[in-house]
Amino acid sequence: MAANNQIIEQIRDALDIAEVIGDRVKLKRSSRGYESLCPFHDEQTPSFHVYTDTQSYYCFGCHEAGNIFTFLMKIENISFREALKILADRAGIKLPEYEKKNGEKNSYEILELATKFYSENLSGLNGNVARSYIRHRKLDEDDITKFSLGYSPASWDSLVVYLKNSGVSEMQLLNLGLALQGKYGLYDKFRGRIIFPIKDIAGRTIAFGGRLIDGEGAKYINSSESKIYSKRKNLYLLDVARKSIREKKRSILVEGYMDAIRLHKCGFTETVASCGTSLTPEQAETLSRFADRCYICYDSDTAGQNATLRGMYILAENGLDVYVVTLPEGKDPDEFLSVNSPEKFEEAITNSKPLVLKHIEILTPAIKNSATRKSAMKELFESLLNLNIAEVLQYKTRLSEVTGVPPSKIEEWFSSKRKKTLLDVPVVNEKNKEIEQSCEAGLCSLLFHNPECVVNMEPEEALKIIRNPVAREMALALLTENPDDMIALWLSTGETEKLAILARGDEFCARMKGLTLAEKWRNTYYVLKAKHITRRVKELTAKMQNSQATPQELLELRELRGRI
Repeated sequence: MAANNQIIEQIRDALDIAEVIGDRVKLKRSSRGYESLCPFHDEQTPSFHVYTDTQSYYCFGCHEAGNIFTFLMKIENISFREALKILADRAGIKLPEYEKKNGEKNSYEILELATKFYSENLSGLNGNVARSYIRHRKLDEDDITKFSLGYSPASWDSLVVYLKNSGVSEMQLLNLGLALQGKYGLYDKFRGRIIFPIKDIAGRTIAFGGRLIDGEGAKYINSSESKIYSKRKNLYLLDVARKSIREKKRSILVEGYMDAIRLHKCGFTETVASCGTSLTPEQAETLSRFADRCYICYDSDTAGQNATLRGMYILAENGLDVYVVTLPEGKDPDEFLSVNSPEKFEEAITNSKPLVLKHIEILTPAIKNSATRKSAMKELFESLLNLNIAEVLQYKTRLSEVTGVPPSKIEEWFSSKRKKTLLDVPVVNEKNKEIEQSCEAGLCSLLFHNPECVVNMEPEEALKIIRNPVAREMALALLTENPDDMIALWLSTGETEKLAILARGDEFCARMKGLTLAEKWRNTYYVLKAKHITRRVKELTAKMQNSQATPQELLELRELRGRI
């Protein structure tokens, strides 16, 4: 696949870098493009920028930069050839065929072969029982094709034989979780099961789920983890749901494969499933990239309610606005939509409850019971502390009605439990010089990101209160010029020290999470101003003691001491 420059440019022109990166990173609009937390280094405030006009990205923190090809290579740790193939498939551009030097198939090719094997078995003579089961679940041929469903025969090693004849090694079969080691050799892991291929965001098969229909064993099993599959990170059907999630500005999260398929079949194409595992922070973070609102619809039995509660808080902690969909008679989404119209499910979404109200509802019986009241109250209030306090206090009246605690006392309790801010505690155990440098960087960050801060400061003040000459030059530029123009200039001239100061300032401001802009300004501008005044008083006091101070300086000293 000797890709020439013309094909590379065709792929680049056909794709939007914001969409490609947005599949893997949560992007937010900025003045020139998009910004997010950098996926290549740890940080608390966005320094990673995507520029749609130049189809490029740059991180002001770690200085990673590039285009759609370099991003995909680095984020997935793949070669240029592999990135080219993924992006070409996405763009619908056919690449020239190529011969592999060693002839060994990669993991994705092996799993595609396995998918083909399962698909052929479902449509062949071995698939009669499986097809009957699928029809019983009210799925048709179009559904089989759309969701790449398959069937693994109940025979001992039919997949092992098929793949070994196709050049796949035993070690590869074991590493990808397609086979297990037995006393007399390898045997198929998914025997007598309907197969649900699990795909990554690029639409490549990375694992399988299997539902038992012939033989004995667990009802559902999944692939074990491999170098290309992590249960904690992947969501079933996200590859086909991501576009709808963005368009509808919401996602629907369910537990099972059939729940997700049924919802897609009924028009709810923004649905994903947690691959038969408990929801993880990694899955929640992935989901948060595409929309801010999530409707969670798990089973309504006790185990399902517990899973719902855990999932709700994991989603909320990753910045999602969470609503809980409750279906009547304890049905799961597949069962419900098998006998009800899509309009009925949309009605359930409309009647869904936000996280706080749902948790109150679940614990109300225990709170009303004198034997369990204390533990239920403790669980509820301590759980709600993990959420935004302002959001919780929207429901203080309902909390009061259920718990019997007056609304004013509820507000007082939550306010007292609010984490201390930088106004309450020292900035961290940094040395004075480091604190000052952080404040200077923070001031530059506030000036860059918030035009309203610019009007609060005169350029002459920057000359007085900022001691680092590079930071001082930055502040003067940000006070008198367009910030985006300055960034473009610093990038073009390679002034990495200024970019590093801006990144440090972003980190410093991120540590003031929960503070208003005015409070952040106080923790930077006023700290620097106070330090300048302290230095000036010390300087003037020394001159006065040495009888060197002018009358004007003595007046200045008196004024500054009064301000201290």
